[in-house]
Amino acid sequence: MTKRIRGAVAIAGLVVASAVVTPGAARGQAKFELTPFVGSFYPLAKMCTDCNNNSTNIRGQLLSSAVVGGRLTYWFSHTMAFEASGAYTPSRIQVSAQDTTGFVLGASAKGNVLLMSGRLLYRPARTNLHFIIGGGIVHRGGNVWSTAHDSSGTKVTSPAGILGIGVRAAVTPKFALTVSAEGNFYSFDPRLGPSGNQANGGKLQADFVVAVGVPITLSR
Repeated sequence: MTKRIRGAVAIAGLVVASAVVTPGAARGQAKFELTPFVGSFYPLAKMCTDCNNNSTNIRGQLLSSAVVGGRLTYWFSHTMAFEASGAYTPSRIQVSAQDTTGFVLGASAKGNVLLMSGRLLYRPARTNLHFIIGGGIVHRGGNVWSTAHDSSGTKVTSPAGILGIGVRAAVTPKFALTVSAEGNFYSFDPRLGPSGNQANGGKLQADFVVAVGVPITLSR
């Protein structure tokens, strides 16, 4: 996963470098835009490190996956915009444990994650960079999370704070790409422990989305 993250960051860095010196796309940017995007979802934190609450050190975490989504952006000034964003990823849940010999055993189950947010964008003058700050929700779905919710009261929807950075690069005078990297930060307790001792304790989660989108002009 580390190699995938480094590769995505390297691609984003190249686009950023080209966009900073070619701010023409920013000057011609539409007032209303719809941006469908695809990318990768990287959950960096474990949900629990002793999920059974019995010192067996069984770990639980989401797995990296593809992500698809869309953003609706309204630029109310040359440097500021409001944006509504939604994304979906079929991220699986994995539980694993390491024995005394260092051998790791693991199993995964199907699940999905829905990310929804409203945020402000700030674009400094004379660049195509923009910074992202906002708030939203992270919702976990699928049979595994429905069962956890029904059996142990797991709260599958969590409020989240969003921080990120993006860049817009003109490929042609009428076609541009946006590249963004943003983190969703929130507290989550999977409550995977045994009956009577289910709470694992809320842990800070950091789910990152690296995406490439195509902005479509709705109005100028």
